[in-house]
Amino acid sequence: MDPRIAHLASFIRDNYHRRLSLAEMAETVKPLTVAALPSFQGVHGDLAERYLTQVRLEKARLLLETEFLTVKEVMNRVGMSDASYFARSFKRHTE
Repeated sequence: MDPRIAHLASFIRDNYHRRLSLAEMAETVKPLTVAALPSFQGVHGDLAERYLTQVRLEKARLLLETEFLTVKEVMNRVGMSDASYFARSFKRHTE
């Protein structure tokens, strides 16, 4: 695995709770550019943004299973703000 891609995956896992843009993700692994981010798909089976969403949803699932939090509190902790998108994505992720 390209160490830059591994670094990007680690960065996403460590910062999933923040609002991350593609440009910021690319900036963390210079000289990897936004144009090179699709190579991330070959390593993790999905684009960087979808990997970020996947990490967030997995963290949300763990929080919902182990903490006494509302859905809104969980969304805030994992960096998601659109309740409708969260609900649809979470349902697909857990089915």
